[in-house]
Amino acid sequence: MKRILITLVLLLVFAYLSVASMTGVRLEGVSINPFVYDIIGTPGLQGFGVGVCDPAILPANMTPLTGYKDKSSDNYGNYQYADGSIVVYIPRFYYKITAGTNDVDIKGIDTYANQAAANAASYALHRSFIDGGIEQRGFFVDKYMSSKNAWGTGYISSSLKSGNPISTASTHNPIADLTACDTNAYFETIDAAHARDGIDGAVNASSNWNVISKFQMGACAMLSLAHAQASSATTYCAWYDATYNYPKGCNNNALKDYDEVTNGAGTGDDLLYVSDGYSQSAKTGSGVPFAKSTHNGQNCGVADLNGLMYEINIGITNNGTNFYAANEATAMKDFTSGNSTATDHWGANGIAAMMSILTVPYVTGNDGWIYFGNSTNQVLSEDVSGNDRLLTGLGLPDSISGLSGAGTNQFGKDGLYRYICNELCVLSCTSWYFVSGAGLWAVALFDYRAYSSGYVGFRSCLYPE
Repeated sequence: MKRILITLVLLLVFAYLSVASMTGVRLEGVSINPFVYDIIGTPGLQGFGVGVCDPAILPANMTPLTGYKDKSSDNYGNYQYADGSIVVYIPRFYYKITAGTNDVDIKGIDTYANQAAANAASYALHRSFIDGGIEQRGFFVDKYMSSKNAWGTGYISSSLKSGNPISTASTHNPIADLTACDTNAYFETIDAAHARDGIDGAVNASSNWNVISKFQMGACAMLSLAHAQASSATTYCAWYDATYNYPKGCNNNALKDYDEVTNGAGTGDDLLYVSDGYSQSAKTGSGVPFAKSTHNGQNCGVADLNGLMYEINIGITNNGTNFYAANEATAMKDFTSGNSTATDHWGANGIAAMMSILTVPYVTGNDGWIYFGNSTNQVLSEDVSGNDRLLTGLGLPDSISGLSGAGTNQFGKDGLYRYICNELCVLSCTSWYFVSGAGLWAVALFDYRAYSSGYVGFRSCLYPE
């Protein structure tokens, strides 16, 4: 009997330790060094900015790539969806902006028990990890911009290396060639995202996929900023440079990076892309050395967020008078592409049902381009709640004092175009011709949902819960 009891106790301890290792629970007085899921890592070190999804919440049809748990692997935190799309898992994180500076610190999901504890320490949960009223443990983001892919008897948009990036124009890999899309308008990207888990290229009305939101893009930008500040060599950050310290990309109108070609940024080989046959647009993920083109300067990261093409972002719009941002209760996957119903991303009914007013004080009309950074002025708000926290989550400054006519290298001199227009469709990253103004922080507030362009494309995301 005694042996049975001892065996049962040992089994219970083993089970508890196993749960702890899966969830990151820390046991008082017990030293454990397990593999922990959903951890964002340490800025400046190998694997930062990417993580491994807990198998308990891994979406259906999502398969880990070989080496996905190994921080030294090119596939760390990388997965493949059923259609062949390669995606990167971004775990939840808390951030702190030091007031009066542009210093950002990142803490993982294992640091604080909840938002309240994080807020008490002046850290905020990044807004990208609140979706559908749930604190998400992370999200999957396409590693590459979308390209056309045969699926069953139809065609869908997929995240494939060396694909020809889909654009919203008839002359450049048109989105209208996809089964789910009828025109080449910007709004079609929502339908394209919803078709990835559809049948034979058709829209899935219950799709779990969404066009990348401005919140999700803002998370990638913040991770890059933190990694830049913590890096002092190219060891774990291939794009590191003492002056031009941010991801490089296809932005000099000649399949290279402007700062490398013009300013001699970095060391070793300059980034070079492969043309997709249209103007100076490039094939997805074709930049070599590849790690210079990712958000974390490592092969495991998200590619081509500086230049290549403008990327459509959802979650923020304008009705011609006010800006609006998605409510925390709104799920990005639930946005539809029209402008009349309660689920549409545009139009009075969708805005009333799914969004709330966002104050963007430095946009008053057709104010034109301005750039991120103004001497040493603070750009991102340190607030852990309210409107300014929303702006930070969207990757936007909280006031005009963080913007200037030339910008600063810390924020890549990335551009922000200010304009008030009805049914605004937000664009980020900019395209292959925008030189130093392109980048993860770059944002254009000047186009409508029904526009089309040969230099505007998209990528998709998926929340696991």
